[in-house]
Amino acid sequence: MNIELYDLLTLDNDIKYIVASIIEHNKIKYYFLCEEKDPKKSMFCYLEDSKLVKVDDEKLIHLLSLKIAKELFSK
Repeated sequence: MNIELYDLLTLDNDIKYIVASIIEHNKIKYYFLCEEKDPKKSMFCYLEDSKLVKVDDEKLIHLLSLKIAKELFSK
């Protein structure tokens, strides 16, 4: 599975998500997904065996959020 920035993905819950950012951490690509109809609802995921897995680790979510912020401010 090849996921690119701004792709529109429909997950198992039949909700459409937009790939808002892609961050690499410890050689793993993490995808920041926002619901298409409600962008305030978001999540981080990564690919495992061609399936997206939601990140639940709060420390990792915080770290990935900081990396996104750093990337945005450096532009």
